[in-house]
Amino acid sequence: MENKKDIFKLLIKEFQELKLPEIKERDLKLPENTNKIITISGPRRVGKTYYFYQLIQNFKEKIPIERIVYINFEDDRLFPLKLEDLNTLIEAYFELYPENKNKEIYLFFDEIQNIKNWELFVRRIYDKEKVKIFITGSSSKLLSREIATSLRGRTLNYELYPLSFKEFLLFKNVKIDKNFIYTARRFQVKKLFEEYLVFGGFPEVVLEKENLKLALLKNYYDLTIYRDLVERFSVRNLDFLKLLIKYLLTNISNLFSGNAFYRSLEKSLKPARETFLEYLSYLEEIELIFFVPLFSYSLKVQQVNPKKIYAIDNGLRNAVSFIFSQDYGRLLENLVFIELKRRGNEVYYYKGKRECDFLIKKGSKIFQAIQVVENLNKENMEREIEGLTEAMEKFNLNQGFILTKDDEREIKVKLKKKIVKIKTIPIWNWLLI
Repeated sequence: MENKKDIFKLLIKEFQELKLPEIKERDLKLPENTNKIITISGPRRVGKTYYFYQLIQNFKEKIPIERIVYINFEDDRLFPLKLEDLNTLIEAYFELYPENKNKEIYLFFDEIQNIKNWELFVRRIYDKEKVKIFITGSSSKLLSREIATSLRGRTLNYELYPLSFKEFLLFKNVKIDKNFIYTARRFQVKKLFEEYLVFGGFPEVVLEKENLKLALLKNYYDLTIYRDLVERFSVRNLDFLKLLIKYLLTNISNLFSGNAFYRSLEKSLKPARETFLEYLSYLEEIELIFFVPLFSYSLKVQQVNPKKIYAIDNGLRNAVSFIFSQDYGRLLENLVFIELKRRGNEVYYYKGKRECDFLIKKGSKIFQAIQVVENLNKENMEREIEGLTEAMEKFNLNQGFILTKDDEREIKVKLKKKIVKIKTIPIWNWLLI
């Protein structure tokens, strides 16, 4: 191959002649009529490339494949690749298809963040050519805030998470209809939910044999540590970083105070405070760990109060953390949090005299309150209901939800000024609503 232009021609034709693998549809929906650059970010191994295949398959029903270009910038045949080499990509395409010069071309760039200053190329062709551009990259190297800055208002970013329970069932070839809970199919769904709860929703893990799932998840974890954290952020204190991650993953759904944790560290383990705070921010940036604040209209109150810890995926968490008997309830709560994020919600927790696990904010108002508990019984019912109704009363909500392992009923509670309804729903069912 004499130059990069020829290699690009080869890759363009190779993909256009390729039979795409069988696609399992993901639920993420993109706007149909936008001229913005679409970026898809998310953790590694979450299925971004296959999501591109899904989009391409759908476009092939409307436009000829010759107007679709897919380039994987991790293809070794392109190495080494510099910014100036990217200019030959558009030349290569129009030399192959000069008749398409005035037609709209669909460009799919996978892992483009590997090319230094890639955004200069993307901005130029977006401004000068008749193209629709789609970009993916691991969230460690293509963070949504960096995309927005680099592409200066030209982009819409969408986050791809591990599989939802709906998608998980599709990957397991289990079809459900709206009345499945009245059929024997619900027993199969409940059994699969237990697998989903423990091993999570990374697509390869879902399709892997059970005895290999944890090994695959541990491999993902190592890649996250060494590629997404150590390489990207030039982390030096690897031992402390690992200790911090293990602590946070072990304590999902618990409250976390950075100051209290830092003070508790032995002197031999304690890094500089600035380093500690940087490491916490890195874990949030790559979306391995989420810190959910207490709801308050005061940002200062939010900042000084402990935050609740959640992880991107139960399976990844279980592969590396210490597992205790009380973890079932924590895993349920983590699952609910990730689903709330997947649905695009702004999430907080509530604390007054009692606590409520989740407050969902829309605009300037709290519109939903959710409590999560493994089993609703005599020992915890009063506490769980009081935490929920206290939040409902404060934010003037008429209905609240308690999500449980397998409890379904409706409870009416009399407050000072009105009667409110509480619906208890099995989490496996709520995830499918």
